[in-house]
Amino acid sequence: MSYLVIKSLHVVAMVVWLSGMIFVPLALSRMAVDGGIDSRQAAQLRVGFSALATPAMMAVWALGLYLAYDLGYFGDAWLHAKLALVAAMSGLHGVLSGQLRQLAGARLAKPAAIVLKLHWLVCLLLLGIVGLVIVKPF
Repeated sequence: MSYLVIKSLHVVAMVVWLSGMIFVPLALSRMAVDGGIDSRQAAQLRVGFSALATPAMMAVWALGLYLAYDLGYFGDAWLHAKLALVAAMSGLHGVLSGQLRQLAGARLAKPAAIVLKLHWLVCLLLLGIVGLVIVKPF
């Protein structure tokens, strides 16, 4: 496939993944304010997150690594910094997924405080990732 097709798929996958990473914490925060989170609501969020955000995250990694290899960026320091930020984002994905699993199974009454503010951290990481890709400062 051409470079532009792969790059476009990478960007679309990133948008889908991060949409879930921003929406789910916001939805959980709203539910917590509105009287608590029941396991049925959490299960619905979990299904959507697992069906959309998780495959999108895997596509981001696969397509991004392919692009980095194809363009010969693996020796560049900016890419190493970007990969560290994407790895951190992936770790947050795991935290959010685990919280949803526990909420859906009624093993947890409310999400951890960090999860309710996760959307801010996702936005900060995204700012760093996009900045590194566009500017390539080092």
